[in-house]
Amino acid sequence: MKKNIGSTIAIALGALSVFAGLGQQQISLANAGFIMLIGAYAYRSAKKRSLGEVPNTKIRTLIELAGMFVIVLLIVLQNNLKHLIETDPVPNVIVPIWAIAAYLFSFLRKKQS
Repeated sequence: MKKNIGSTIAIALGALSVFAGLGQQQISLANAGFIMLIGAYAYRSAKKRSLGEVPNTKIRTLIELAGMFVIVLLIVLQNNLKHLIETDPVPNVIVPIWAIAAYLFSFLRKKQS
């Protein structure tokens, strides 16, 4: 459990953001929550692969990369993206960059024996 505390916290915060955003009709907050969830699960999967806890299969890697693609789509396909980035940068820039950077860090980590 200790090895996955960061992604566990991200999953919990992502779930809370989704519920809070949907409950209050704040799409940016719900969108950030979905991004946190996808990013945390992809990061956790890549970390487990690098630690040798799960098999390093092509399907697992493709699912992780598909998750990163979905994160990019969730941001890029928003209406009036430039305005959203200017007015609310945390869910529209910082959270996606954090999720992708964390995944890339874990993805590029050398497999430990």
